[in-house]
Amino acid sequence: MITALRNLFGSTIGKFIALAFIALIGVLFALGDVTGNASFGGFGSANVAKVGSREIGLGELRERVNQAYNQARQQQPGLTKAAFVEGGGLDQVLDQLVDGMAFEQFTTDLGFGVSKRQIDGRIADIPAFAGVSGKFDQKTFENFLRQNGMTEAQIRRELKQQLLLEQIGVPIGSIPRVSLGVARPYAALLLEQRQGQALFIPASAFAPAGDPGDAALKTFLDQNRSKFTVPERRTLQYATFDRSAVPVPAVSDAEIAKAYKAGAAQYAASETRRFAQVIAPDQATANGIAAKVRGGSSLAAAAQAAGLSASTTGELTQTAYAATTSDAIAKTAFAAKQGDVLGPVQSGLGWVVARVEAVTVKPARTLAEATPEIRTELGKNKANEAIVDYYNAIQDAVNGGASIEEIAADRKLKVEETPALLPSGRAPDMPGFTLSAEFAPMVSGAFQTAGEGESQLATLVENEKFAVYSVKSITAAAPPPFAKIRTDLLTEWRYAQGQKIARDKARAIAKATEGGKKTLPDAAREAGAAMAGVQPIGGRRADLGRDGKPVPPELALLFSMAKGSVKTLEVPGNRGWMVVSLGQVDRPDPKAIEPGRVAAIAQPLSPAFGNELVEQFAAEAKRRVGVKINKDLVEQLRKELTGTTPVGE
Repeated sequence: MITALRNLFGSTIGKFIALAFIALIGVLFALGDVTGNASFGGFGSANVAKVGSREIGLGELRERVNQAYNQARQQQPGLTKAAFVEGGGLDQVLDQLVDGMAFEQFTTDLGFGVSKRQIDGRIADIPAFAGVSGKFDQKTFENFLRQNGMTEAQIRRELKQQLLLEQIGVPIGSIPRVSLGVARPYAALLLEQRQGQALFIPASAFAPAGDPGDAALKTFLDQNRSKFTVPERRTLQYATFDRSAVPVPAVSDAEIAKAYKAGAAQYAASETRRFAQVIAPDQATANGIAAKVRGGSSLAAAAQAAGLSASTTGELTQTAYAATTSDAIAKTAFAAKQGDVLGPVQSGLGWVVARVEAVTVKPARTLAEATPEIRTELGKNKANEAIVDYYNAIQDAVNGGASIEEIAADRKLKVEETPALLPSGRAPDMPGFTLSAEFAPMVSGAFQTAGEGESQLATLVENEKFAVYSVKSITAAAPPPFAKIRTDLLTEWRYAQGQKIARDKARAIAKATEGGKKTLPDAAREAGAAMAGVQPIGGRRADLGRDGKPVPPELALLFSMAKGSVKTLEVPGNRGWMVVSLGQVDRPDPKAIEPGRVAAIAQPLSPAFGNELVEQFAAEAKRRVGVKINKDLVEQLRKELTGTTPVGE
């Protein structure tokens, strides 16, 4: 939800993606207020941090971590909360809360500010707060806040922080300009080339063939629960409605007559004309062009001969043509016949010579003649109004706490139910199940709600189709029954056992090659025929990750090693180990690099230097306002979130 909201805000700050401070502060990540439980002389019993004059409560931090986890889980369906926290999720959320509060207080003390009108404008521009009409809708805004457990004051605070960041962070980050002299060492580093060797030792070559029995496999499962855990799934109830379900009042004759009267000018007789014309700088030139045209030459040819060019207008009324020339010229032009040559006549831009290319006369239409068109237009308007009213009525019912069953019964909608779904819409227990792609907004919303039973609305097709839904039940993340995954457990256990032997082999080979005692191929041969062949690896540092491609782990390791060294590298998933040897390093002399190449490298370095300035500003903000962290309470929360130890507020 946090990332989605950040994207919806569409801030111009996003253009400065090189400023890691944006991610550091995470202004829009910390969606909510601080607890305000100030305690005299230090921390309150449930405050994990004090930032200047504000405090961050334990419950506040717990909620932020849960929100961040829910968002991360949408991107990585297999992610467990324990893995998220152990991977730094808790620390990142706390850092973002602290940095955002410190930044706001520091910049406010410096005299920077944000007006209510600026925040109002930013709120009105957020697509998430738009109603069915596409414009800001107060009810949609209030429903968004309710669904996400926020208040208007909270979101205004976050937007204030974002606007302050735009005022200060972007200018600071844009200051540096890297000189060629500073850029040369970096250019040499990027042009550095390395050559080495890599040996892959597969775990499968040493995997035991036997079965250790259920007890050993269950112990292995307990030790690797996260690997076999199926993420949280949610069963949804939903009912769809579209324009076909909404009754639309018939268009009456009185309404048609009223519309006909209001649009009298539209149905009155009209005449439009299309002109070819040229504007000459003086009367003599214009006279010459007009004479040639009247003599049979085309206006375009006559204008070209005079060094000018003719243009052709679209279909214009007399009023529209007068706006581009003058009332007198337009009056003359609309009195002429098709094919007549007009002018030269003086206008504000010069001397005009024109030719009437086409005359289109549209006769007046009676009420009876205009009725079909008016009825169609009024029907569309009524249909749009009806779907908006219908949607708003259901939204009011949702806001009032009505269940999906009550809403469906009241509106005569059919309630359907999904199997237990992952955030991706896949149902692990029903491999053949397929949910239409149009339901993606509904599934996404269902995984952003806090619990079961609460009705929600989702737009499936913009302005056309919608769904009212609720989470019927939540299946907690857990491994499947032992019997169901025993075969997979056995396979993974065998790989894990083989991985231990592969590790020992890799370390022995690396030790055997230390100091150049043996070459990597020789050490590999002595280790046994089960080894895969030694492969050459290498390349240029600047080519790593080119075009967004992931960098192979062995190459990443190669470019972080000292020349002549040998390192071991574990292959994820218990699939083996690698031994990497670095033989040759070629780095050009910085002074010998062409200035053009150095300049090309200096340009993208500027944002990196700007990033450092902004990070220094952020650090100074925290130093000035003062930050204290209750590390013991943070660790207690970490244990709670990873399922190690419960903690109460």
